[in-house]
Amino acid sequence: MLLLMAVVLFAVSCSKGPAGPEGPAGATGPTGATGSTGAIGPIGPEGPAGATGATGAKGATGATGATGATGSANVIYSAWITPSSWTKDTVFSVYHFYANIPASLITQTILDQGVVMVYGDLAGYTSTIWPTGQVSELPIVVTYEEGTTTYTDTWSALVTLGNIKIDFVDNVNLYNGISNAHEFRYVIIPGAALAAARRLNINFNDYNAVKSFYKLRD
Repeated sequence: MLLLMAVVLFAVSCSKGPAGPEGPAGATGPTGATGSTGAIGPIGPEGPAGATGATGAKGATGATGATGATGSANVIYSAWITPSSWTKDTVFSVYHFYANIPASLITQTILDQGVVMVYGDLAGYTSTIWPTGQVSELPIVVTYEEGTTTYTDTWSALVTLGNIKIDFVDNVNLYNGISNAHEFRYVIIPGAALAAARRLNINFNDYNAVKSFYKLRD
């Protein structure tokens, strides 16, 4: 009994009393070390494209460029010419028929540096001798037979300052006149244009090649 009472009294004397007032806040402790960087998260899906913006205003027109260098001189060509008359001449007993075609643009410079091509469409022959529409550069030699006679007709052109002389001669001296169905045209090619054509290997004997290259009009 005495022992039990002593335990009770000890328990009573050791019981917690009322809480005292809260003490002041302690000083802030030092900053802790920075933690390691976390792993990068996955890339999210691409968002939808935005709407197209409005077209900007048109800029001002730029200044006009400088004029380019002058190109090489163009060729000069005549229309198809039918000589109005032929003059008969006799040279060493051989008949010649000739006609002059004035060409004032054949200058000394052209004679010295360029070239004059003369082409003929000898439609005065039958088509069996001279095919319809055929054009060739002079001189032209035409050989054909009539009966037992073989004819060799030669057409040539003599180019001089301001003039072209078309000359005709045959081997049997049987002509008395020249058909007015024969036509001729000349092409004057200045030096610069001639050099360009030669670089491209244009065949001046081929009328169609010359016509195409220089864009001649019939």
